[in-house]
Amino acid sequence: MVVLMAALLMGLTGCFPSRERIYSEVYGSRLRSYTRWREGVDREEVLPRLSGALTLEDAVKVALVHSPSLNGVLQEKEKARGQLWTAYGEALPTIDLSAGYTRLDQVMVVDLGVDSFAIGDQDNWSYQVNITQPLFKGGSIPAAVEGAKFFQFLSDETVRRAVQDVIFQVALAYYDVLLAEHLYAVQVDALGFAQANLEDVTAREEAGVAIPFDRLRARVEVSNVQADMIHQRNALNRAWTTLFRAAGVSQKSEVALADKLTYLPMEPEFEDAVRLAFLNRPELYQGELDIRVQETALRILYSEYLPELEAWGWQLWAKPDPHQASSIEWGDQWQAGVRLTWTLFDGFRREGKVIQQKAVLNQSAIQLADTEQLVLEEVKNGILDLRDADELVRSQQLNLERANEALRLVQIGAREGVNTELEVLDARSALTRTRGLYYEALHAHGVARLVLHRATGLLGPGPGADRVPQEVPAPGVVEDFMASAGEGPPAGEGPGSDAEPGS
Repeated sequence: MVVLMAALLMGLTGCFPSRERIYSEVYGSRLRSYTRWREGVDREEVLPRLSGALTLEDAVKVALVHSPSLNGVLQEKEKARGQLWTAYGEALPTIDLSAGYTRLDQVMVVDLGVDSFAIGDQDNWSYQVNITQPLFKGGSIPAAVEGAKFFQFLSDETVRRAVQDVIFQVALAYYDVLLAEHLYAVQVDALGFAQANLEDVTAREEAGVAIPFDRLRARVEVSNVQADMIHQRNALNRAWTTLFRAAGVSQKSEVALADKLTYLPMEPEFEDAVRLAFLNRPELYQGELDIRVQETALRILYSEYLPELEAWGWQLWAKPDPHQASSIEWGDQWQAGVRLTWTLFDGFRREGKVIQQKAVLNQSAIQLADTEQLVLEEVKNGILDLRDADELVRSQQLNLERANEALRLVQIGAREGVNTELEVLDARSALTRTRGLYYEALHAHGVARLVLHRATGLLGPGPGADRVPQEVPAPGVVEDFMASAGEGPPAGEGPGSDAEPGS
């Protein structure tokens, strides 16, 4: 017997894969993935490849279909659907089917002295159906169904939050690409000016009106601008990569952004923004629903103090006949009844579980209160950032006009011999910095609007939405705040034409 058990144990041990085998399989899977990537047959081939003009609205629509993070969160709805089915199952009957065969070494023989006869048969067959129907489980059945529905609504809010996060990330990446394009264009333009200035200084040196030091300084300026341009080009490439990743499309996409960095003034009121946030933020709805889920879980635990009542029955088909063992024929037998079970004492296990669940419920309430404070903080910071960005745009608009005018005047002075070449370079450098700051101000204002839009919970579908929307509001545009907006700098992305280098 010991030898048999040892052999069985060794056989079972051999059924479980070893550590080396598991890691060998994982390594092989990673190697195949690398091979597919090297041969160009990777996930990029199944991702959509975009081309042509791409608006922010289109980018968001594409992301809502192809975003990996959102598609992963959507599985929460399937989990909730499965939990609802499980809850309904608590109220439905359980039906089991069993079958068996038994071989006896010998049958029982009844000896009556003058006669004897066998009872049963060496071959015994049976089929049995068992049915159990819960009638009362202390109120846990309706509580479980209610809790499952709350969990389903909670998963809807989880998806709604994920939708808003995807919209925010795509819009932010879109703005980043716009800014990177503008900053790169500024550096390209600055390089062209620096090269034109170098040619101009070289011509002046050959004419005897400039010294070699002026040409050396112009060459240094060209090199410095080239370095800045390379840096901005790298930032632009990284911004495109982030946008394609956020939208869930192929990195091989070739698109041109159709929208521009624009200034859209908004004047939000703190109380109105808080009202919108408290009525729309998915995090707050998640907190409210989580409290209700935990309350139903507590009710289910309290139901364990009550009795359980169930109806049961079974039907048996057997050979030999279950009613007459001497009859080697198929026969049937059935039983039915009602069973009451009441646990009077279980060693304080129920009390322990109730204490734990009450603590979880209190944690949910505390978490909701903390989330409300976080929402207030985000709304307040969003309004402050928007106001700062608004002032920044206004100031940079004025600085841009001054920088353009300063360059124009110094170029005229250089042609007339009043200003030096160094002053021209300084004015041009100041204009380049000012243009970059202007675009950064527009970008900061757009991001501030976007952040406030998300802080109010209006960046996506409203409360109770049970699916991913096909149409979404324009990111960064809160209609409640646009109506009261005052006058500001002209909307647009460009600072105007640049002054040409002097001759």
